[in-house]
Amino acid sequence: MKWWAPIDDFISSPSFGLGRRNLLALALPYEGTSVPEPGFRDKRGSAMKMFLLILSTLFFAGCATVRHEPLPVSPTAAGVEHWVVRDGLKISLWEKNGTQPEARPRVILCVHGATWAGRPDFDLQIRDYSLMDALARDGWDAWSIDIHGYGHSDRPTDSKDWVDTKSAEKDVAAALETIMKLRGVEQVALLGWSWGTQIAGLYTMNQPDRVSKLILYAPIWKSAMRGVDAPKPVTHGSRANTDANAREDFVPGQYEQDVVDLYAHEALAGNPRSPNGVLVDIRNKLPLLDPTRIRVPTLVIQAQHDPVSTLDDILPFYEKLATKDRAHVLLPAGGHAIMLERSHRRFQAVVMQFLDSDAL
Repeated sequence: MKWWAPIDDFISSPSFGLGRRNLLALALPYEGTSVPEPGFRDKRGSAMKMFLLILSTLFFAGCATVRHEPLPVSPTAAGVEHWVVRDGLKISLWEKNGTQPEARPRVILCVHGATWAGRPDFDLQIRDYSLMDALARDGWDAWSIDIHGYGHSDRPTDSKDWVDTKSAEKDVAAALETIMKLRGVEQVALLGWSWGTQIAGLYTMNQPDRVSKLILYAPIWKSAMRGVDAPKPVTHGSRANTDANAREDFVPGQYEQDVVDLYAHEALAGNPRSPNGVLVDIRNKLPLLDPTRIRVPTLVIQAQHDPVSTLDDILPFYEKLATKDRAHVLLPAGGHAIMLERSHRRFQAVVMQFLDSDAL
């Protein structure tokens, strides 16, 4: 794997265009990573070196506001809770609709990870940290889901239902069926975080015509998640959560304390216990995703210090994606929860650039 391959993919992708957001997305993948492999000068020559030097200069000069100055937080649409019933289970959906009345709806559904629900993950109400608010300000009809067993959704009524990935995909399918009918659209964009990448990816494999774009944030493929502390084997259908669990994904020095405090409070309030089906899947059933069956435009986002989503695991997955309209971004400094760390605006900018491209 040549270190510049994802850059080449990104430049040639229909999702690549001009502008600060694109420079951000292009410049970020390899900031803070190791130097190029020996022989770089011979293989690509001074032209490539000069291109990257100019690009880096433009990035650091033109994107200083992204690094240091708070973005203006304009009013966003009020949140609305919706309900979907799937096999007798009430599934909670949370919506923030920023679509203009005369505009064609652009819809995205965000899918949470293995431990916490959708609202604290994607709509944490402190300064400009809410991804759903950012999406709504950008004109998107933004939704998040609480898989059953999480947040406001029903807990499993069947003792054999540990809420595994296939079961969670059925929740997403029911949710999208309702959302598409409600908004009069035939496709939606999907964003999954951590375990949510498995759910969103599985749905995309099974229903590719209904997905306009796929964003896999902190994904896994074949490797077990080292960040999950659970008994071996998993013998119970759910596990108790603690305040420490809610804080463990944040990288020291990369977060604001009041943000993590609020997140821990709201996450734990929504899920004092979490289902263990995901742990069974991760320990015994990986890989769940087949990249050769993912043919929609796809963005893969990883963070430099994420112990869960690693380059060794994900780059082979990325190379096997069936779409050429793809991008891989490695954000520096942050960890598994970079969306809620100091680099959250970089994360938001990369997401918006990909979603707002002409390929949608």
